[in-house]
Amino acid sequence: MTIRVMLVDDHRIVREGLAYMLDGIDGIELAGEARSGSELLATIDDVRPDVILLDVHMPEMSGLEALEQLRRDHPDVKVIMLSMHDQASYVQQALRLGARGYVLKNTGLEELVRALELVSTGKLYLQGELAGAVVAPHEAADLPHLSPRELEVLRLMSDGRENKQIARQLGISEATVKTHVKALYTRLGVRSRAQATSTALRLGLID
Repeated sequence: MTIRVMLVDDHRIVREGLAYMLDGIDGIELAGEARSGSELLATIDDVRPDVILLDVHMPEMSGLEALEQLRRDHPDVKVIMLSMHDQASYVQQALRLGARGYVLKNTGLEELVRALELVSTGKLYLQGELAGAVVAPHEAADLPHLSPRELEVLRLMSDGRENKQIARQLGISEATVKTHVKALYTRLGVRSRAQATSTALRLGLID
C-alpha cells in the first residue's frame, strides 16, 4: 500500500530536504506541500494525504492550531508533528490535540520512514529519546485541555511577561490576553500567575 504524504513547513529548504529524502522510497508518495497551517487546510481536500508531516511553529497558523482543526474536520488523516523542540510539553500538547507521531527535524531517513509506516497503520510513534519524556497518550488525555493559543500565553506568562508584552509578541489585543489568562486560571484551578506556572510545570504542560 502506498502512503500519500503531505509536507507542511514554512521553510522551503526543509520541505525540499524532506522531499529529497523521501523521493524514490518504496511505498511512499509525496502528495503535496504547504507553507502554513492555513494553506494546509485550504488544500487538503485536493491533496488527500494519508499522513501529514506538520511543523509545530509556523506563521499565520501554527502546526498545533492546524492540528486542532484537522482533528475536527479530517479525523481520518494522520499527523506526525515535525519539530526542533524536544520539550515534553510540546509532545504532550500534540498528543492531546490528536497527533499520532512526533519526530525531530534531525531525525534520519530510516526513522522517518518507520514513523510514516507505523502512523499510517494507526499506531503511535515517538522518536526514541522522546518516548520516556512524556506521559502515555491515555494519561495525556486526562490533563487539562489547553488550546494552542492558551499554551502560548501560558509559556510567555511563565517567563514573566506582562499582558501587554504577551499581546505585542503574539499580535493580539491585551483584552484577548486577559481572556486567555482568565481561562487558564479556570482550567488549571489556580488564582495567580505563580500558581499557574507551578501547576503547569508539575503537569508537564511547560518546561
